[in-house]
Amino acid sequence: MNTLKGLLMAGVLALPGAAMAETYRASSWLPDNESTVVVMRWFTDQLEQKTDGDITFEVFSSGALMPPKSHLTGIGDGVVQLGFHTSGYTPSDVPIANALAGFGFISSDPVTIGAAWTDFVMHDDAQKEEFLEHGVVPMGGFSTPTYPIICNTKEPITELSQMEGLKVRSLGLIGKLVSDLGGVAVNIPAPEIYQALQTGQIDCAGIFPSYLTVDNSLAEVAKFSTDMKWTGSYNSPLFLINREFWSDLDTEDRATVFELAARAQARLQILYEDQQQLSFDQAVAEHGHTVVQPGESIQTAVTEWVENGVGDMAGVARDTYGIEDPEALFARFQPYVTKWEELIGGMDDKFDEDALTAMLMDNIYNTLDPAEYAVE
Repeated sequence: MNTLKGLLMAGVLALPGAAMAETYRASSWLPDNESTVVVMRWFTDQLEQKTDGDITFEVFSSGALMPPKSHLTGIGDGVVQLGFHTSGYTPSDVPIANALAGFGFISSDPVTIGAAWTDFVMHDDAQKEEFLEHGVVPMGGFSTPTYPIICNTKEPITELSQMEGLKVRSLGLIGKLVSDLGGVAVNIPAPEIYQALQTGQIDCAGIFPSYLTVDNSLAEVAKFSTDMKWTGSYNSPLFLINREFWSDLDTEDRATVFELAARAQARLQILYEDQQQLSFDQAVAEHGHTVVQPGESIQTAVTEWVENGVGDMAGVARDTYGIEDPEALFARFQPYVTKWEELIGGMDDKFDEDALTAMLMDNIYNTLDPAEYAVE
């Protein structure tokens, strides 16, 4: 335990002026200004305040402790107690989550689909167990905004013929869509997009607009965006919590985590909404970036793709992710989507933080018992 590795694994770091004071670690592979990291810092700060300093986290960003694909294992092993992991990076570890990634083409509102999957991952036994078996507790959820493709090409991509051979960073079912449209899907983590665009490893990146100027600076290396409005990413928990750490918390502290997770999700959805148009506007004004809409040929092809089974979503679930009965899985998830379409659709303002927090609390967290949820 005299080594840094030993201290990390033990979960204890000595702090100045406090004998045996305990600080936990939270980790993200994303940069410090990225929206989920901003919200993670807010969450850990609030948790420290509400527990009178009993639960204190140091947040490590930019992959300082672990690379992107190691977070599921690292959180489960206790290298950190809390973190963020993208389900699409380890599809064989969380196949159910990946098999459901196409529903955003059917129900496209990010707030709705993010809430639906949050509800599902915290209530559906099989989906929840998929994370628990890795030693992590899924806590909350969210959806990114819909995706444009951000391109370093000679001309903006507007017609289907231009998709032929186009190398597009894309994950999951969006990768299947890219391939079906004639392109080449390239699965790389978000932090690698800048260099990949700069060097020509990819021509375009499917990623949400804030990566142009806020969460990243892709406008420096990309000339055009085509606002495809393809499904955002919603099948990753807002946080993963080490299960042993979670089980050692008392019930009151777990209830506090529920409350803060609901508000963190609301804050993240609002932050995404605020940043989306801002990023497009900044890219245009500061970098001469051009934003275009997809032409009729692309729109028609995508519409037909969705109508014909969302790129054979069931076949992908079965053949790629090993889901024995995809239709049964989809039938389990659909009621959550319908429920949240009605709930979010009935709100006066879905971007009112207090109202959205209350909606998430009333319909997800208040239906769970903090004394029992995911406790070993």
